[in-house]
Amino acid sequence: MGINRTYLLDKKGYMSAFSTNVDCRFVGNSSLFFHPADIVSCRQIHSDIIKIVDESMRGTEIPDCDALITDVPNLPLLIRTADCVPVVLFDERRRVVANIHSGRVGTQKQIVRKTVEMMRSQFGSSPSDIIAAMGPHICGKCYEVDAACASEFGEKFVVGFSKDQKPLIDIASACKEQLESSGVYSKNIFISDICTAESSEWPSWRRDKCSERLGTFIVLE
Repeated sequence: MGINRTYLLDKKGYMSAFSTNVDCRFVGNSSLFFHPADIVSCRQIHSDIIKIVDESMRGTEIPDCDALITDVPNLPLLIRTADCVPVVLFDERRRVVANIHSGRVGTQKQIVRKTVEMMRSQFGSSPSDIIAAMGPHICGKCYEVDAACASEFGEKFVVGFSKDQKPLIDIASACKEQLESSGVYSKNIFISDICTAESSEWPSWRRDKCSERLGTFIVLE
């Protein structure tokens, strides 16, 4: 597997967000615009817990959460996934960014919507100013779940059935609905067309039961 990087958002002088298929510590400083020692990550637990990151947390792993928000410049936020949906948010007016791990449980618990709400309540963000992007994730035709899980998501997110007649769920569409219901404009939502389960260039738990994770970063400049 070679080193891949796909940019999700890139507004020079303001912020940048990208996903890469390797741990940033092995990419090398020359290919990054921030120092790996500054990265703030979280010990993800498939929850709806969101943490606000300040300067004192630079270079740390924050325990037991699945979304990070900051308004501190040059403080990179990292989320790790391997089929789940990484969602980045950027409010240009208030200069606030967020990085979200939205897996099955987090999506059902509305973590994307709750992150937008926290940006509004804690930083004064207006959803109409927020730009959102989703990185590589498992697509609807590959995400097979049982009937109980499909019922929790709702029929509108069932996009078909597998060969074994198990429901197939479009988890990215569920994230998109949470953004739109929060007031984020559809025109400001961007979804990667890379399916982690279909592409051998990206880590996929469903495909390989692998320990590798892709990293999604967002940082204010």
